Amino acid sequence: MKKLVKIIILTILLILPFSLKAEVTLKERNEANNYGVNKKWSITDSNIDNVKNTKYVDASEKIYDYSNVLTEKEKVELKSLIDDYITKTKMDMVILIDSLPYVLDSENEDYAVDFYDYNDFGIDFENYSGVILFRNTYETDPYFNVYMFGNAQLYYSYERSENMLDAIYPDLKNKNYMDGFSSFVDIYKNYYEQGIPSEYKNYYIDDMGYLKKKYNVPWLIALIASTFVTIITLTIMVNKNKMVKKDTRATGYLNNSSISYTKRTKNLISSHTTHYRRTESSSGGGGGFSSSRGSSGGGHSSGGGRHG
Repeated sequence: MKKLVKIIILTILLILPFSLKAEVTLKERNEANNYGVNKKWSITDSNIDNVKNTKYVDASEKIYDYSNVLTEKEKVELKSLIDDYITKTKMDMVILIDSLPYVLDSENEDYAVDFYDYNDFGIDFENYSGVILFRNTYETDPYFNVYMFGNAQLYYSYERSENMLDAIYPDLKNKNYMDGFSSFVDIYKNYYEQGIPSEYKNYYIDDMGYLKKKYNVPWLIALIASTFVTIITLTIMVNKNKMVKKDTRATGYLNNSSISYTKRTKNLISSHTTHYRRTESSSGGGGGFSSSRGSSGGGHSSGGGRHG
């Protein structure tokens, strides 16, 4: 009997850690540690309140479940998937779950973007590259969306982000969080492996994290145009400078009524110069998918967001 009791107690002790909800450890922001901001963002009067109101966390945890929707076991399994993604893509990945009362969808974006910018996410990667999926469990109006930073904006176009959000919508709506978050990681890893979509081949990320379009000189068109202009110019010059055809007979140079010669001169009375104007055209856009500015001053992109 005593042996059976020991077995039951041991089983409970082994299962208990994996059934408990995950807790998130918070750190303190203060002037001594630059309010926890280790990125190049400047802390000014316009964003100091955003910085102070942003949770200060250990960026190595990657999963921040303030709504306690994941068990410790699920968190460990999900963290393993995220670590694999980070290793392969050289971009960060964060999952943030919280209950945030809001009126405008943009309030969700402000909260998630500040959380990424004012913690050390992406700090080891070029342009602070990474993604954050924010699930707002606000009971009145649940919401979720994904936000991209740095080079992640090139890989995850608006269309790709929308496809991902559609794919995980049923699971998140039905609170199958482990399945939904796992699908998010897998889908984005597959998109990365497919490479940058064609519509973003001519884009780059500037020093402040904004999605910019490269200017490509149309070399072939310029070459054809310059060759055409050169041919026309040379043709005009040759035609204007043709010499008078020589006469093979002496009588051609004599006046039949006189033996005197007449000297003829030709004076230039006018000149004309042709000017060619080069025009340049540029186009912006990107399918309606462009970088937005956060309170840090850095850029980011996002999906369309989902309610439910």
